[in-house]
Amino acid sequence: MNKLITILILILSANLTQGQGFVEMDTIKNPLELKDVFSGLDFQTIYVDFDGDGLKDYICQPNYKTELIDPHNEIWINSKFKKVKSFEKYWMDYDFFWFVNIDSDPEPEIFSATGYSDGIDYCFIDQDLATGKNSILFYFNPMILNSDYKYWGYPWDIKDLLVKLVNGQLKVKCSLDHKIERDGEITRPGSQSQFPVICFTGKSTQPHSNIGQINKFEWLTITELMKRIDINEK
Repeated sequence: MNKLITILILILSANLTQGQGFVEMDTIKNPLELKDVFSGLDFQTIYVDFDGDGLKDYICQPNYKTELIDPHNEIWINSKFKKVKSFEKYWMDYDFFWFVNIDSDPEPEIFSATGYSDGIDYCFIDQDLATGKNSILFYFNPMILNSDYKYWGYPWDIKDLLVKLVNGQLKVKCSLDHKIERDGEITRPGSQSQFPVICFTGKSTQPHSNIGQINKFEWLTITELMKRIDINEK
């Protein structure tokens, strides 16, 4: 009997396990190999595996405290010190991003939270490192779950994405049955039928803010979720 219970536990562990959330990301001292990347401008380097090959790469940004350039370039360089892409960005009140692999290709997607005091856009972005182009998958409402408590997922409060592996498929915890109404200056794309709720871990700094009614949570793959909000997978 004990042997049977052990086998059942092993089977369940193989089919339902906690998946990988955000990819580890650090700000490091600028490597000597990158000292001339901005031709003498002061900059900072983010150290993260943005291409999914298991080796950490470099995202170089001008230091906003000393270099007030707007728009400014952000340069992405792989672990072999080869430039992968460069694009213009504008300074915003809020500009948070993390990497997380939520689909079937090796390149991680980007969770982006950008905007101003009157509104923040939350979305997942798909990378195409061959062309250096990014494309938005969909926008969503972020929610922090802490035990049985629900809080609005401000980017400075978010710690990780809630994901799990089911039979080899990564699923995110989400809700499509809610009555959350967004206000403020945010992007409202016509390409999706609603803003789903996406769940994160974290600790709220505004626990008394109203989050709206959420009726049901479920675990969906990113493909399933996109179909449910009427977005065709690319």
